[in-house]
Amino acid sequence: MIRFAHHDKNPIEHSTILGELFTTISQQQVVEMHYHRFDTPDEDRQLIVLPYLLKEYNRRWYLIAAADNDGKLLNFALDRIDKVVPLPVRKYIPYDGDLNERFEDIVGVTLYEERPVQTIVFWVSDYSKDYVATKPLHESQRNIRNEREEELRQQYPKLEGGRFFSIECIENYELIRELTSFGKDLLVLSPTDIQQKVRDYIASQFQAYHSLR
Repeated sequence: MIRFAHHDKNPIEHSTILGELFTTISQQQVVEMHYHRFDTPDEDRQLIVLPYLLKEYNRRWYLIAAADNDGKLLNFALDRIDKVVPLPVRKYIPYDGDLNERFEDIVGVTLYEERPVQTIVFWVSDYSKDYVATKPLHESQRNIRNEREEELRQQYPKLEGGRFFSIECIENYELIRELTSFGKDLLVLSPTDIQQKVRDYIASQFQAYHSLR
């Protein structure tokens, strides 16, 4: 048999956990969740949560839920959830707002509700610009052209060639990891706080490699 396409399978797609969580969300049920961490796989952790949303990111499913005790938004990878027990006697409190809309403002699944949406400007080298243009870092990504591009080229004369882009999103771990994944081929220009976090992330990588010598 000749295959004309290949699809990487995600093991959780056939797990009953995905279906069970979908049901609890649609029926607005509070659940007692049993889960484990990667570093302590045999330790059963329990938490009562209000499940709100199932979201896939980077070939992994996540549950977005609020802690029952303080309402703080949390995310859990489904491959670390062992069991969910519905608690129909508990009062379910719907999320105040449009959660799907809030997640449009981030890369990944980690949402900090108190953080603002920021405009992030970055330069991409000739080597990677077409890849970034055709596979955007975020849905808001725009190619900077015309007068604004000329201003940036005058401001950063050492950046030869390449292309300037901007995105509008909330800063989180996944964003910083994405911005650092291109190495020297992607440089964050503004804002300064995002630029510094990228610098710190790369510096920690360098130190880790340096310690191996």
